[in-house]
Amino acid sequence: MKTTDLETQNYLTDRVRTFGDVLYGFAYVGDIAPSKIRHLPYAITIGIPISPPIVNNIVTGPNQAYYDEYLSLNDRLDVITEQLKTDIEERGYRAYAISSSQRTDFVNISGEFPHKSAAVRGGLGWIGKSSLLITKKYGPRVRLSTIFTDIPFQTNALLEKNYCGKCRKCVDGCPANAIVGNLWSDGVPRESLVNVQRCDVWKINNYPQFNGHVCGICVAVCPHGSKERI
Repeated sequence: MKTTDLETQNYLTDRVRTFGDVLYGFAYVGDIAPSKIRHLPYAITIGIPISPPIVNNIVTGPNQAYYDEYLSLNDRLDVITEQLKTDIEERGYRAYAISSSQRTDFVNISGEFPHKSAAVRGGLGWIGKSSLLITKKYGPRVRLSTIFTDIPFQTNALLEKNYCGKCRKCVDGCPANAIVGNLWSDGVPRESLVNVQRCDVWKINNYPQFNGHVCGICVAVCPHGSKERI
C-alpha cells in the first residue's frame, strides 16, 4: 500500500478553498466504488450550500428560484470537479469526476455513485431519515459531487452519531408520503428510509414545470441547517 501523500492532499485542500464557501472531505471508498473505477479507491467530496432564503421559501413546494439554484449549483460543482480532476492528473495521479446530478439507472432511480456515501465516510455528516446527507453546519441544504482518485489520502474521521433522534419533520412534511421514518446506520439500505419511486412519481406528476427534478420540502423543513433547532 502506498504511503499517504500529504503534500498533494494539502495542495488540493488549498485548491478547494479557492472555490469559496464549500465543504470538502477525504475518504477511502475502495470497497464501495463502482467496479469500473475500483482502481481509484479514494474520494474527495465537494459540497456547496444552497441559498438559505431560497430553501426557506419552499416549505410548501418548489418554485422557479429553487429550481434555478439547483441547476446552477450542479453546474458549478461539475466545473469544480473537472478542474480538480485536471489538477490531480497534472500531478501524476489518476482521477474520475462524478457528475453532481445525472441519473444513470432509471429503474432504481440512481446515479453512477451516491455522493452522500463518500461524504459520510469523509466526515461531512450523517444520513437523515430523508435519505439525504445531513451536515452539522448546513443540514441537508447542500449539493454534492465526488472525485475518485488513486491519491492515498489521509482520510477524515467518520461522524459516529446520528443527530436526527425522534424528529419527524421530514417524514410528516413529505407530500408523497415517501419517507419511512427509520434512523439510518451504516449498512441500512436506501429502501428502508425512503420509497424513491413514490417520491419520483410525485415530482413528475405535481411539478412538471421543473421536469420532475426537484421538490425540496424535506430539505426546507429539516431543523439542521436552519435557524430552528430540534
